[in-house]
Amino acid sequence: GPLVPRRGGGGARRVYTKGASEVVLELCSRIAQPGGEATAMDAGARARFDEAIGKMADEGLRTLTVAYREIAAGEEEPKDLEEDLILLAVLGLEDPVRPEVPGAIRACKEAGIVVRMVTGDNARTAAAIAKKCGILGDEIEEGQVMTGAQFRERVVRPDDEINMEEFDKIWMDLRVLARSSPLDKLTLVTGIQQSKISKPQTVAVTGDGTNDAPALKRADVGFAMGKAGTQVAKNAADIIVLDDNFASIVQAVKWGRCVYDNICKFLQFQLTVNLTACAIAVLGASVLTKSPLTVIQLLWVNMIMDSFASLALATEDPRPDVLKRRPYPRNQPLLSAMMLRSLVCHSMWQIFILFFLIFAVGDVCESSAPGSHHCTVARHDALGDLKSGRPTSFDQDVFVEEDFCVPFFNPKDNSTFALSEDGTMLPLRSEEYCREGAEQDGMPTQHYTLVFTAFVMLQLFNQINARKIHGEANVFSGILDNKLFLSIMAMEFFMQVLMVNTPGFNTAMGCTPLTFSQWVGCFFIGLTELPLNLVIRRVPLRWFPGESAEQALLETDEDRETGGGFGKKRRSDNDGVPLLVMGSKAI
Repeated sequence: GPLVPRRGGGGARRVYTKGASEVVLELCSRIAQPGGEATAMDAGARARFDEAIGKMADEGLRTLTVAYREIAAGEEEPKDLEEDLILLAVLGLEDPVRPEVPGAIRACKEAGIVVRMVTGDNARTAAAIAKKCGILGDEIEEGQVMTGAQFRERVVRPDDEINMEEFDKIWMDLRVLARSSPLDKLTLVTGIQQSKISKPQTVAVTGDGTNDAPALKRADVGFAMGKAGTQVAKNAADIIVLDDNFASIVQAVKWGRCVYDNICKFLQFQLTVNLTACAIAVLGASVLTKSPLTVIQLLWVNMIMDSFASLALATEDPRPDVLKRRPYPRNQPLLSAMMLRSLVCHSMWQIFILFFLIFAVGDVCESSAPGSHHCTVARHDALGDLKSGRPTSFDQDVFVEEDFCVPFFNPKDNSTFALSEDGTMLPLRSEEYCREGAEQDGMPTQHYTLVFTAFVMLQLFNQINARKIHGEANVFSGILDNKLFLSIMAMEFFMQVLMVNTPGFNTAMGCTPLTFSQWVGCFFIGLTELPLNLVIRRVPLRWFPGESAEQALLETDEDRETGGGFGKKRRSDNDGVPLLVMGSKAI
């Protein structure tokens, strides 16, 4: 510190020094006494002070040594003022750990996040605080606590490059780095990011000081303290923690995972609907020469899978269990193996059901009453009693063996006309025959309305399945907490009823009213999506590309193949996300 003139000292001056206890104590050669004199510090006295500093550090107190040096009047100012000091006091300062921090640390461990404490405190103080927080256990294992000097000696080469071979022996076990310098923090972050002995790590750093800026900038995610942080630290960080609380960082992790999962939920549902709709529209048009779904019906399906689904699935709040699973690897594809399994299997089931309704249902009529949805005389008797909505030309070519199509009038062909009493040839095919046939093919039918409604019901129930993307069996977990999801589901169902059974609306949609029994049938067809989801969980994941984060946690080979038993096995902490706590402002 600066030289301070002594009051009434006749020109004498004094320099005061405070700092790390063990460092300042080494600079002291005498001890101040109550009377103002100073006595020599022998080995025994030095040992007693060392012991006192150690006891305070073990209790989690931050120790500080205060000393001074006298400069007599007329004495030249020495080159090194901080030597031959007189010990004035050793202080123990308590900075209590916030009550919510231990719980937040436990939540991080459950979430697979490894918390490492990087601090300027001495090793014993840092270890005691880390125990209170839960970063360290009751028993400190070898390699968990290290000082900055020890760290630099082992991992930093003379050319200031990182010795990765030695670094990889340290960082997996390291939990507390004490008496660290800003360069040590940057070295630790850089080394973890460059390490090749485990999966690629996502490194998050918290800091408040200007000297934390390089590490905050280098980290994948930098958290700066909003109250205690300097402007330099805030500019270097990605996120500013407004209340300087470690628990807020855990909340950020929770919401980050929630947003990612919600995106995946929406993507899984949207791709399932897209795959099914494209198959019905393309294959249906290719086989039938006309898509079973009209353009306006596809527009309604598009609204379900885009606008409404995004509101229903992408706005769900984080569940308590979101922090009880391991983090995704950095190279994890957006579509995991579980999502691909769900997408493909649900789409195949929906395509099968809809093609079954299109081709296995619908009688081919020889005659029917005008406006009726049932045949008076059927040439092909399919499942149910509905009249076919398929194109007439397709039904005649595929389902009817004998040709009952009225031929063109030909005077030379007796089968094309009938004779009147006066011998006039009367054509069997009227002049309006083609127009009548075209009008009949273009009219809404209960058959295709049934297909459309079944398609929508399948999507509504699969929307419930899409709420879970990690192979959970109970897709209804937490559904009552999301009132917006339930409201949108009810609105979609009501809108479907309105568009099918309300005159005017159904005309615009190309539909015709369904009976109550037909609605019940469509409802139960959609309901099959729920038990089907349980069956799909047993489909081996190895049939699909990529490995999800969940697969790596499964305990048995059978679980890895099917996705069952998710969460049984807890992997080592080294596979988590290393979150570095700079200093103590957040705890």
